[in-house]
Amino acid sequence: MFFHFSSTKNWIWSFLVLILSLILGLSTAHAQYETAPKSFYLQHQNEVNKIYFTEDTSSLLHGKWLYYPNQFLTEPSSVLVGQQVTLPASFKEITGQSQGYGTFTAHFQIPKAFIGRRIAILIPNQYGAYRVYLNGDVIVRLGGVGKTETEQKTENAPRIAYFVAQDEYFTLTIQASSFNQMHGGFENPMRIGIAKTVNRQFQQQMMSIGLVSGAVLGVGLFTLLFSIFRGLKGRNSRSNFVFGLFIVFLAFHNLFSAPYAYTIFTDINWLWGTRLEYLFTYLSSIFFLTYIHLLSCRYLCKLNYQIAMLLLSLNIAVTLVSKPEVFQSLANYCFVYVIPVLINFAFGFYLTLKKNEEYSRVNLFAVIFLCFTFLNDFLLMMNLIDTINLSFISTSLYALLIMFQQSRHYAQQSMHTEKLNNSLLELNSSLDQKVKERTEQLNSLNEKLELQIRIDALTGAFNRRALNAEIQRLYTEIRFHSHRTLIFAMLDVDYFKNYNDHYGHLKGDYILQRIVQIMHETLPDSAYVARYGGEEFAILMHDVPYAIAKEQLQLVLEAIRNDQLEHLNRGDHKEYVTLSMGMAWMDKQHDYENIEELMKNADQYLYMAKQAGRDQIKPCD
Repeated sequence: MFFHFSSTKNWIWSFLVLILSLILGLSTAHAQYETAPKSFYLQHQNEVNKIYFTEDTSSLLHGKWLYYPNQFLTEPSSVLVGQQVTLPASFKEITGQSQGYGTFTAHFQIPKAFIGRRIAILIPNQYGAYRVYLNGDVIVRLGGVGKTETEQKTENAPRIAYFVAQDEYFTLTIQASSFNQMHGGFENPMRIGIAKTVNRQFQQQMMSIGLVSGAVLGVGLFTLLFSIFRGLKGRNSRSNFVFGLFIVFLAFHNLFSAPYAYTIFTDINWLWGTRLEYLFTYLSSIFFLTYIHLLSCRYLCKLNYQIAMLLLSLNIAVTLVSKPEVFQSLANYCFVYVIPVLINFAFGFYLTLKKNEEYSRVNLFAVIFLCFTFLNDFLLMMNLIDTINLSFISTSLYALLIMFQQSRHYAQQSMHTEKLNNSLLELNSSLDQKVKERTEQLNSLNEKLELQIRIDALTGAFNRRALNAEIQRLYTEIRFHSHRTLIFAMLDVDYFKNYNDHYGHLKGDYILQRIVQIMHETLPDSAYVARYGGEEFAILMHDVPYAIAKEQLQLVLEAIRNDQLEHLNRGDHKEYVTLSMGMAWMDKQHDYENIEELMKNADQYLYMAKQAGRDQIKPCD
């Protein structure tokens, strides 16, 4: 009994010692793990990927990874068995399905020179959501990883993760999920280097995209404004305007396509970013096909053009209201119609060659290159080929080629126009003197003709037509200015019919000429002398006081008397030529309703002068 108790007691004691030994052993092992270098753990868990980069260069974050499907881990698992993969790789390459979630983990070694330095990992767009852990601590995330489509929040943008290297060894763990029908996983390669180098390379990439897109946008805006200012009805202006719209939307397409430079300077969410990527693609395609159709219906016939426009319009409508899974699938199906469009273009170009018609080689090669790159990107998007996106390069190159072509064409047209202008200037300079001489001669002839129209051919005084125009002008001016005056005198040669009967008409013509000559010598330069008709004359004077005007008219009568022009066939006792004159005037106190009343009044006073014995002036009171 005692022995049994002792044996049992010894067994229990031995068991307790064993348990304590195990606990102490585990504690020691744990302490050794905590104090041992990372290399001890890495060498026993997985292959270490060695990475080499310098101060000025970065390196691809390639190597062997372990993938744990349908698991979200923060560090390597000692229980689960992972599948060895090489990134970049898609879920479809690993599991055969594009949709899913899992964890990638790998161990890396960097040069010792960069211990304690700030390291950066550039992660391009990955068509899903992810979280990245460094030695179990999260350093960057994009979107929200989830096990179902409703739990996940998809994003599609580049990110940079930063950390300070505490050791040359570290472990990266990436939780990734994607429920896109075509993409998922980590399909685009990551890069690692010191922070300033990675930042510089990333900024150079984004700046180059921004600069090229800005240059393309500038070409588009220039083409639009050029066609607008030139007029849309001009030759090729309509096609140039459509081409400008194509280039503008092409620039926006480049900003919103991979590597998604728009995410750097805008806060547009992933859904609308994807929608805008597709919308700008559709709009640029619409205007590109319209440009080809306007260039020649042979390259894109009306039926093909209408079907393409219908499909693109349908895609635009669906893109605006549906989820990416819907409008992306529709875009893939509709893209098949590129085949008849390419066939149509190839056949149209064949006809152009067959008929020996002119065509632009630059435009042709650019269009062919553009079509092949679009086809490449479509097949790449469908995961049917393994290349790179060429749309940004091809569209930018296409825009620059067309800009080169248009610039050359514009320069040639400008030089041709300049030569024509120079030739025209030379001709104009030789014609200027002749034109000037002809103009002077014409002006002189016009002045003479105008004078002939207004001057009485016999006496040199103004004629009746000129008198009517002048008196109407003066009457209108003086009527609205109360301080001004207008004098109108009618005069007649006394017994002029008797003079013609006695001396003849030629002598009578001389008398009329002499009377006009005496009036011009006696009256001031401002006086307007006109032949009213036959032996009747009229005198216009303006802005002259009544008394002074009367004196000047009286001097005319005296000058005619003093000239002693013989007239022996008068009906009175005088033997020389005399005049009878009637005078009327208007001012503020003496107004007339119309010019006819003024002239009539002067004529009445002329009649009174004749009745009173002639050789006198009868003014109104």
